[in-house]
Amino acid sequence: MKKLISIILAVTMAFSMMLPAFAQSETIAEHNPAECGNIPVIIVRGMDFGGLYTDVGTEKQAPAINVNAGNIVKSVFKSIFVGVTRFSIDAAMEVVLDCVADIFKGLQIDDKGYSPYNTGTIEYLESAGSYENLCEGIPSEFGMVHACIDEFGGDHTYYFNYDWRIDPFIISDKINAMIEDICETTGHEKVNLACASLGGVMTVAYLTEYGYERLNKCLFMSSAFCGSQASDLLSGQISITADNLYKFLDDLVKDSKAGKFAMKALYKIGVFGFAEKISDWVLKNYEDDAYEKVLFPVFGCVLPMWGMVQAEDYEAAVDYIFKDKKDQYADFIQKTADLQRMMANRTQLISDMIDDGVKVAIVAAYDSPCAPVYENCDFNGDGVLETYQMSGYATVAKFGETLGDDYVAKNPELLSPDKVVDLSTALFPEYTYIIKGAPHVAASYGTEYSEFFIWLLREEGDFYAGVNPKYPQFMVSGDDESLKAFD
Repeated sequence: MKKLISIILAVTMAFSMMLPAFAQSETIAEHNPAECGNIPVIIVRGMDFGGLYTDVGTEKQAPAINVNAGNIVKSVFKSIFVGVTRFSIDAAMEVVLDCVADIFKGLQIDDKGYSPYNTGTIEYLESAGSYENLCEGIPSEFGMVHACIDEFGGDHTYYFNYDWRIDPFIISDKINAMIEDICETTGHEKVNLACASLGGVMTVAYLTEYGYERLNKCLFMSSAFCGSQASDLLSGQISITADNLYKFLDDLVKDSKAGKFAMKALYKIGVFGFAEKISDWVLKNYEDDAYEKVLFPVFGCVLPMWGMVQAEDYEAAVDYIFKDKKDQYADFIQKTADLQRMMANRTQLISDMIDDGVKVAIVAAYDSPCAPVYENCDFNGDGVLETYQMSGYATVAKFGETLGDDYVAKNPELLSPDKVVDLSTALFPEYTYIIKGAPHVAASYGTEYSEFFIWLLREEGDFYAGVNPKYPQFMVSGDDESLKAFD
C-alpha cells in the first residue's frame, strides 16, 4: 500500500512539474506565428539621464541627478559671499564645482561597475502592454513603443531600458535574454530590433556577442552605432567659442524674429566674445579641479562612453582621463580597448548581417547645432549627436555651411539638395535615410515621422532607402515631425 501511495505521489509531482511546460506549449499553440502577421519588436532606448535613480527600488528612490533649484541658488550666493569675504576667486570656484559635483554624484560608478549610491534604473521585463506608462508615451522612444503597441499589439512590443553606465557587453547579455524569452514565449524565431541613440553601441555589443540569427530587421534610429564626436570631452578637447555659442543659442530661438534679432545684437556688441574669454580663463585656471571633482568621478569609468570615443581620439582620451593612474586602472583600460575593437569590427559585422538577409535601415538627421562645449561641436547634427557618425560617416558640412557650389559628389544622387550631406562616403549609403530638421530620436506618437518608423518595421519587400516614393532617401521634417520629400 505504501508503495502504491508513493507511486501515486511521484506521478502527481511529476505531472505538476510538467504543467508549466504544457501551459507554455498551449500558449504557443494558441498563438500561431505563421498566422500572426506581426513580428515582435524591441525598442532599445538611448542614454536617459532622467531614468536613473539612487536607492532604486526602495522607499528612498530619488532621481540620480539632484537638480534642486533651491540648493543651486544657495550655492550661487554662497560662492559670491565666499569669494568676496575671502578675496578669493579660487574659493568661489571651489563652491561652484562642489555644487556641480553634488548634482551629478548619483551617477558615479567605479571601474568595477559599482555605484556607491545604489543607482539603477527601472527595467521592463514583460511585454510593453503590461505597463500603462508605455501604452501612453508620446515623445522619442516612448512614442515609438506606443505606436508599436497600436500596430503590433502590446504582447508583441518590448521596451528595453537599461543602466546606460554599465559595460555594453553586460547589457548585450540582457538584450539576448529578452530576445530568447520573447522567442520562447511567442513562438516566433526572430524579432525586429530598433535601437536609438546610445542604444546603437549596445546593439553593436549584442551583435558582437550573439550574432544576428534572431534578427529579422535592425533599425538604427539617430543611433551612435559609430560613436560620437562628443568623446572630445574624454580627451580634454573642451572649448567654448563665441561663434559656436552664438549658433547654438540662435538656433534655440530660430522661430522667433525678436529672439534672433536679440542674439545677433548680442553677438555684434561682443557678448559672446566676452563669454569665450571667460570660459577660456576658467578652463585655464580650473580645468584640473573640474577634472578631479566632476569629469573623472562621474564619467571616467562609464564604459559606454568609451565605446563612443573615435578611434583617432582613443589614446589621447586614455592619457587625459587616467593620467598617472594607468597602472591602477589597467583592467578597466583593457575593457575600453575591447570596446574599441568591437566598434572597429562593427562595419564588417553589419555588412555580413545584410548579406545574410537581415533588413537594415539607418536614419540620421541634420540642421541643428551640437552643445557648444567641445572643440568639434561645429559639426552638423540633430542637437544631440553628430550627423557624421549617425549616418555612418557621410561627408557633412559644418553647421550653418554647405559643402560648396563647386563640390562634386562621387554619386550625385547621394548628395542632399542643399549640398550639406553626401552619402557617397557613408558605410551603407543604400540603406541610409537623411532627414533635415528632425529632432534627436524623433518618431513622436501620432506624427508622420512615427508612420515612417512603423513602415520601416512593417515593410517586408525591398528595403533599400527610397524604395517607397512616400519616404525618399532625403526628407525634410517640420517642427511637428511632418515629413516631405527634399526637392
